[in-house]
Amino acid sequence: MKSDERDEGASIPQAAGDQAASVPRESEAQFRELMAHLQQVFWIKNAADDAVVYVSPAYAAIGGRTLQSLYDDFRTFLDAVHPEDRERVARAMAGQRETGGYEEEYRILRPDGALRWIWARSYPVRDEQGRVIRFAGIAEDITERKALELDRARLAAIVEYSDDAIVSMSVDCIIIGWNRGAERQYGYTAEEVVGCPLSILFPPDQYAEYQRTLESVRHGEHLASRDTVRRRKDGTLVHASVNIFPIEVRNRELAGASKISRDVTAIKRLEAQFVAAQKMEVVGQLAAGMAHDFNNLLSVILGCSDMMMLDLAAGAPMRRDLETIQQAAERAVGLTRQLLVFSRKEHANPVVLDVNDLVAGLEKMLRQLVDENIDLTVVRGSRVGRVKADAGHLGQLLFNLVINARDAMPDGGGLSITTGNAALDDEYARAHPGVTAGDYVVLTVRDTGTGMTEEVKARLFEPFFTTKEPGKGTGLGLATCDTIVKQCGGHIAVRSEAGHGSTFDVYLPAAAEPLDTAPQPSADGATMPRGAETLLVVEGERAVRELARGVLESLGYVVLHAANVREALRVAAEHPGRPIRLIVTDVGLPQLHAAQARLVFTSECAYEVAVLAGLPPEGTALLRKPFTASQLAGTVRALLDSAGPSS
Repeated sequence: MKSDERDEGASIPQAAGDQAASVPRESEAQFRELMAHLQQVFWIKNAADDAVVYVSPAYAAIGGRTLQSLYDDFRTFLDAVHPEDRERVARAMAGQRETGGYEEEYRILRPDGALRWIWARSYPVRDEQGRVIRFAGIAEDITERKALELDRARLAAIVEYSDDAIVSMSVDCIIIGWNRGAERQYGYTAEEVVGCPLSILFPPDQYAEYQRTLESVRHGEHLASRDTVRRRKDGTLVHASVNIFPIEVRNRELAGASKISRDVTAIKRLEAQFVAAQKMEVVGQLAAGMAHDFNNLLSVILGCSDMMMLDLAAGAPMRRDLETIQQAAERAVGLTRQLLVFSRKEHANPVVLDVNDLVAGLEKMLRQLVDENIDLTVVRGSRVGRVKADAGHLGQLLFNLVINARDAMPDGGGLSITTGNAALDDEYARAHPGVTAGDYVVLTVRDTGTGMTEEVKARLFEPFFTTKEPGKGTGLGLATCDTIVKQCGGHIAVRSEAGHGSTFDVYLPAAAEPLDTAPQPSADGATMPRGAETLLVVEGERAVRELARGVLESLGYVVLHAANVREALRVAAEHPGRPIRLIVTDVGLPQLHAAQARLVFTSECAYEVAVLAGLPPEGTALLRKPFTASQLAGTVRALLDSAGPSS
């Protein structure tokens, strides 16, 4: 008998007590009609021998196998089960008498190679005495449902493990969904915020924004991505890029909204650093230009006062006035040096030095900076490491920090300077952008003064920013400190509260090299040596040119002078006398180099000389502006003498 003949001719299976034998023929036809249209597989088998009594036509449609194969041997059903699921399904079938049936999900492989997911449930059929005489069951193709579940699981995983904060909310902005990204971004767990209004994430001063968000969600509006600020559980603020989408269900019914928020705090920080860097570049160029002009003026003031003092006795009243002028000029020199350091035009001369020795050498001068009502304590740590830095720059940094602390204590207080060692780990470096983990020497300046607000601390190292009264500060001191420390590869950490003083921890990378014991050249000439050689002074600033000419002529030299290169070449060509032995020129005029002439460059910094191409180190010298008459005379004479006797 063919399988389809068996299907059509099979009688309705008998139920418990064989009562099904009395079912009218009409009922059997209705049963078959029902089974023919049933999408699920319905089956019955004997408990005694596992013989199949009935299986509905859906078995062939779902499994791709004939009904007759199952009638012939029920165990062939297991051949269709996926090998990875077969043992589990067989075990469930074998134990159904003890377990009272089973419910399983498993995969089958159709003869055409297609894989289908099946849900199956089995239950026992008992007679009047309670004996299990048959097993009946139903099986359903759930392939599409499993695909949907997989899609939902993937979507849920994307949502749950996204770095972005994904928050679901009702139409009234009540939080109903909260992923791990939201927990990381805002600090709340899902248990803490589900059921709370979205306003919990808004800072108090942004309640109006919350109201606008609430109205937009209620009207099903899409709020395009925008940068804003949200509040974390600990009260800190986070910069976030927020996008809100409406959630609609059937018939476009509004169910709520989904908010995706990305933490852009780091991006905002980089943007601020970029803007600050651009501003610093502009200000640096301005500062360098100002320093250049100031140094020309100061060279004239210092040089002229120096020459005038040569003709005055030690106790002359005018000499005291000139000394006052020179002291004021020296203070102005310090200011221009700060401008050059800040603008990074002041080239550092780093050497390996002992910070304790540096502090000890400056202690007397530092005590002179503070008022009598300030108690200055200096504590040098033991076995403090070495650093590689410009000694003059570090001294200036320490002066600036002490002056800043002094000004923060107008009514007196305590000021301490301490040195020590510190090891900064990776965690510290991650929390402080630009810092590299490693060993550091720490120079700490602590005061008990007025302290600073968070707003002031945020702008502390901005150039020309100051909280002092007009005329009391330039706003360059701390900006210069920051530049000096960064040039060394270190950083400054600031701790301060309004009314509770301030602490500046200067971290300088520890150096492994031995101390540099080479003596540093003196900036000032002790004498005014004379000479008779022919010199050429080339200087675009008339006052500086006349000063240099006057000083050198008073010392016996034959001095030619010019304002620029073209004029200098003409003057040199028209000079009929002895050859020009030395040229005093601005670093912007290197074309004047000649084999027979020594070169004295006048500049604000050594950096500009270092970048000049093609100039041999022999036969050149740098005279830093502003310079005194003594410095000019000493530099010229030393360079001439290095060439040997004049011919």
